[in-house]
Amino acid sequence: MARPLRCAKLAAPLALAFALAACGGGHQVLPLQAPVPPEDCPALYVVAPGNYIVDLAGGAAVVLDPSVREFPLFCAPETAAKALAAEQDSGRLPAGDWRVYRLEGGFAELVQPAEAGGPSPYALARRARLADWVSADGNGGGK
Repeated sequence: MARPLRCAKLAAPLALAFALAACGGGHQVLPLQAPVPPEDCPALYVVAPGNYIVDLAGGAAVVLDPSVREFPLFCAPETAAKALAAEQDSGRLPAGDWRVYRLEGGFAELVQPAEAGGPSPYALARRARLADWVSADGNGGGK
C-alpha cells in the first residue's frame, strides 16, 4: 500500500511541472517594444519578407495587409531588428530573408493592440504601405 501513496505524492508535483513547462515554465516573455505614448513614436517599423526591397527599389507600392497575418510594429528600427532575431531564434518566425521596413503613416491611424506574448504591444491595424527599407546600420536604404 505504500507504493500507491508514494505515486500519489509525486503526481501533484509532476502535474504542476508539466503545466509550467507547457506555459513556458512560468517565465513570461516581455515584449521588446515597450508601450510608449504616440508622440514618442514618430515613425513605425515592421518586419516583413526581404524580397519587398526589390519591389520598393523598382518604385512599386508594397502594401502589408493585417488580415493575412499580424504584423508587430516598433518605434525604432533597432528594436525591430532585435525582435526579428529573437523571433527567428525562438522558431516563432520561419528562417528566411526578412528585413526591417519603415511604414507610411502614423501611430494614430496604423496601431492597434497586439496579441499577448508577441515582441510588441502594437500591431498593424489596417493596410499600410511600406515607405522604405532599413539597412543593418539603422539608416534608410530606400527612397
